[in-house]
Amino acid sequence: MLVLEDESELLEAYVNGLEDEYDVYAAETAATATDHVDGLGDSLDVALLDRRLPERSGDDVLRYIQSAPIDCRTAMVTAVDPSLDIIDMGFDDYVVKPVTPSDLRAVIDRLLKLEAYDEIYQTLSEKRVKRSVLAAELSRTELECSEEFAALQSEIADLEAQLESIESEIDDEALPH
Repeated sequence: MLVLEDESELLEAYVNGLEDEYDVYAAETAATATDHVDGLGDSLDVALLDRRLPERSGDDVLRYIQSAPIDCRTAMVTAVDPSLDIIDMGFDDYVVKPVTPSDLRAVIDRLLKLEAYDEIYQTLSEKRVKRSVLAAELSRTELECSEEFAALQSEIADLEAQLESIESEIDDEALPH
């Protein structure tokens, strides 16, 4: 995970509060953050980005992450109160400082659940397409007698239950912003 924060003491507090649970890559500048993005590649799951930085903004780093060939969840963690300018920004969460490491862990957990949700949803969609194709092409008797089709139906039901569970967890754990 990447943490971009230009205030050294705050960055240190975030890293100290998170490093027991996550591999944390700290950056005080946008340049260091983009270097980490390049170096970590697709192993970068989460980025926590401050918006106000001395040289380039965290918004620039967000756009850089979005343009990279990686799948990374992002949260803006900033003292900048949200305004209409956030409408076109592609972050997954927006948290206004002050925040504690505990708050950040909750945000990170939510972002990781969103990633899991996307992966499960993709698998579910693929299996639903297969079910639809088979239902259109095979007779009802063939489907009812097929152990493979029954297993597919069971997998679909399991994936749907997993999605519902994640949705419930995300709704229950959402931080007030």
